[in-house]
Amino acid sequence: MKNKGFSMVELIIVIAIMAILAGVLTPALIKYIHKSRLSTDVNMGREIAMAIMSCVVNDNVRDNAVEHATPQPVSDMDGSDFKKEVYDTLGVTDIKGKSKKDADGNEFDVDKRCFYYTLDSNKNKVEVYYGGITEDYQVYPKAGSKLVK
Repeated sequence: MKNKGFSMVELIIVIAIMAILAGVLTPALIKYIHKSRLSTDVNMGREIAMAIMSCVVNDNVRDNAVEHATPQPVSDMDGSDFKKEVYDTLGVTDIKGKSKKDADGNEFDVDKRCFYYTLDSNKNKVEVYYGGITEDYQVYPKAGSKLVK
């Protein structure tokens, strides 16, 4: 009698090998997903800075912009026309960060998973932060150490 198919031992060995491979690859995949989310947030922060600078050039919009020396949440941006123009330039209705941890693996508070900005339109100076308001969390003009490794 000819034996067609696999024996139970062969199937168990194949499943065990697949489980080992999944166990080895899962941490690397999770790290890759985390890094890509953080990279997306850094790029979004740069886009926010470029949108703010392009809106400051428009005199009608700039008159509605409120300057801030200390970082303020982008979602609470002052000046209705200014906020609308920035959001329209970005092509979004809401701006939220995707990453849940910084580059060191520290968790962001849910409240801090947002972008912050400072604006000095006379000097054409914009700074954007993500997840915190220290130099380590700065996205623009340079990326801070807690966001890029």
